[in-house]
Amino acid sequence: MSIRIRALLPIIGLALVARAPIHAQPSREVPSFEVVSIKPRGGVIPPGFPPQAPDRFVRPDTTVSQLIAYAYEVRDFQIEGGPGWLRSNHYEVSAKAERAASADTMRLMVKRLLEERFGLKAHTETRELTTYALVTARRDKKLGEKMRPSSIDCQPIIDAGGVKPVLGGVPARCAWFIAMMNGLARMKVDGIRMARFAELLEPMAMRTIADKTGLSGTYDIDLEFLPDRGLPPVPAGGAPQAQEAPSLFTALQDQLGLKLESERGPVKVIVIDGAEAPAPN
Repeated sequence: MSIRIRALLPIIGLALVARAPIHAQPSREVPSFEVVSIKPRGGVIPPGFPPQAPDRFVRPDTTVSQLIAYAYEVRDFQIEGGPGWLRSNHYEVSAKAERAASADTMRLMVKRLLEERFGLKAHTETRELTTYALVTARRDKKLGEKMRPSSIDCQPIIDAGGVKPVLGGVPARCAWFIAMMNGLARMKVDGIRMARFAELLEPMAMRTIADKTGLSGTYDIDLEFLPDRGLPPVPAGGAPQAQEAPSLFTALQDQLGLKLESERGPVKVIVIDGAEAPAPN
């Protein structure tokens, strides 16, 4: 049985930043990577987490749109325009800084890499778009059987980088993950606050989500659903249990006692004005 583990840690805790212009040319004040290697992705990507270090940025399989999402702290659905290869071409990116860098500095360095190596030119806009509110499904706020009050708060542990990778298919406490098995998605998160959980749902819902549950504290959540957006599609002839699984929206209500309600609100959008495919090195 084939199981693919997709770590959610890279997308945890993203917040909309101030509406400031994106500079088309790299600033001399922004540090750059000492060594950069960009190659078209080839061969089989080994399972597990790529090697990480405070002075390195490693993505063994990434698209330029994913790099933009990381650098500018947005979701892929908040990126508009640009050539199609930004989303379809996959690259191996490995970069080394002169010294250890903070998370904010690393993002600035990736911005400069995008400008220098991919010729990225972009600007920000704030648009009134459809969004979601995460709310309780029942008036009495009774939760589903797969959502339980937790005895731990994982957010400070994760923010401090204190979570070990998933080993042997068994996640450590606070190792949030989505496991794909025969097209069925299972999301397991421990000690999570509702605002952070709303953020984790955004790539699959393809909208920004605001926590309006009114629930305080942290929760252990074990959610199973059939993904249709934000995750790889279910292969033809998948296992019967995957074909019969509920959608994300149904699973939220039936398993957790939560639901997504449609709203409208201001959303930050990155508009691509230009980009150039890099020469591999």
